[in-house]
Amino acid sequence: MANTIIKGDELMVFMGGSALAYATSHTLTVNGNTIDIATKDHGYWGASEVGNITWEVTTENLFTKENYSQLFDSMVSKTPVTLIFGQATNYDENGLSGVSQEDGPNAWTAPTTDGYTGKAVITSLQANANTGENATYSVTFTGFGALTKQQ
Repeated sequence: MANTIIKGDELMVFMGGSALAYATSHTLTVNGNTIDIATKDHGYWGASEVGNITWEVTTENLFTKENYSQLFDSMVSKTPVTLIFGQATNYDENGLSGVSQEDGPNAWTAPTTDGYTGKAVITSLQANANTGENATYSVTFTGFGALTKQQ
């Protein structure tokens, strides 16, 4: 089976089934936190094993009052949200397929297979407002339990 290269434009972050508005970048990070298991038997070489696994998603977006307000409310209430990181099912090389771009982020369809999903809490929310530029925001979601592959 040949490997399929996916363009970054195709990968989206969905929160509660809707794409985060006007995204410019997303990052999914999965880390294996190590435990030191060095003993005298290892000599002067260290030894480690993976303990727990953590994950986080960061995203950069153009600012909308609606999206930022929803994220702010989730953060200050410490409410876990359900995320999906994956390829939008209605994407083609021209962007949205079969819908108008005026429909905005609600037009994207979340994947039901071949994505990654889990619950997360918002641990960082930053608004950026530079003179003469579009306002943006950055948000970090920290995994709350397992990140699983959609089958």
